[in-house]
Amino acid sequence: MTYLRHAEKSKDTVAGPTDLQIKVQADLSSEKRVLEILADLSDARRIQINRQGRGRSIVTFADRFDDSDEISARIQARNSASSPQKTAVCDTVARSKELGGITRAAQTAKTNIKPHKSAVSTRAAAVSKKWPAAKGNPPSVENRHPSELRLDDSYQRSTDNGASQALIRKIANGWDWRMCLPLVVSKRDDGSLWVIDGQHRLAAALLRGDIPFLPCVVGIYGSVADEAAMFVAMNRARKPMNRLDDFHAAIASGDSEAIEITRLITDAGFTVSRKTGSQSWVPGEVAFTSAIAKVLRKHGAKVCADALRTMQEAWPDEVLNAGASMFTALTKLAISPPDGFDPDRMFRALLRRNQREWASFLNETKSGGDERAAQLRQVLLMAYEEEPEVADAE
Repeated sequence: MTYLRHAEKSKDTVAGPTDLQIKVQADLSSEKRVLEILADLSDARRIQINRQGRGRSIVTFADRFDDSDEISARIQARNSASSPQKTAVCDTVARSKELGGITRAAQTAKTNIKPHKSAVSTRAAAVSKKWPAAKGNPPSVENRHPSELRLDDSYQRSTDNGASQALIRKIANGWDWRMCLPLVVSKRDDGSLWVIDGQHRLAAALLRGDIPFLPCVVGIYGSVADEAAMFVAMNRARKPMNRLDDFHAAIASGDSEAIEITRLITDAGFTVSRKTGSQSWVPGEVAFTSAIAKVLRKHGAKVCADALRTMQEAWPDEVLNAGASMFTALTKLAISPPDGFDPDRMFRALLRRNQREWASFLNETKSGGDERAAQLRQVLLMAYEEEPEVADAE
């Protein structure tokens, strides 16, 4: 199997976690299985496998903040509190008992030393500060059966991926009430309850089937858009969202640019993907919303719409393996075409190869998105020159 292990040695301690080691046994049947195992570990440390040309690399990111991190911090704080150290107040009282009246007499003696601000006076000053009015209404804390809780796919992350499924199984298999922080839940006008934060805990509880209730912080939100905005705010503050999670939440919250991009995609006959991993894409899905946004801001909707429509007509039943680069390359051709450029001739050239074949021209490219698109534009122009002209019908 594939595993992550840490090893650490310090004074008077035994081996513990520190140096990252990755081991992959040779009997694994496929790369897909390796990815599944790495995904199973991603709740502890985020892992990304980069494919650039013929090279392969594994990149690790900073540890995720998750429920277990917060629980561990609370347990450590509680353990520290169980053996309190002497405070300045305790020390003063003890010294007063030892010195008797001498301490009181010393306190009444005149001195030219100016007293320092105490912690009490500092806190008093902080309390008197005028803070902005608190938003929303106080929530209620309730225990709710998992079957009462629902999820809104318009802004919630997709859990149909290896990392999420692995996390759900891990929570279900090692269910620990001490790590089950309250779910953040919205109560809508019809009384229905919708989970804003905590869908993995909910999925794990439903998978087990023996969890009688989940602790919930239930609040009233004005609309689904308000729920989506809170979802984005909470998750951005805690752990990164991938670009498509962010995009779908932006749609639900009423973001005008996200709505316009969605319209362009659907008008061309595509749908917006929920998954960033190319191995999970299916025909008819568009995942390159960031590339569309960039062209939309600079060159307008028509350039985007024409490129998307061309791609849909050329590869209606194919996964868009080179989607972002192809889209940007086509818009570059539309913005600055060569002399005598014939769009129909270009379209015939596009039909000569499928998406995988066009993507293969970028296998050796290690540069970023713009340079990949520029290189593909050059390849398209070469294919255009090789495509014979068609005489006008009389």
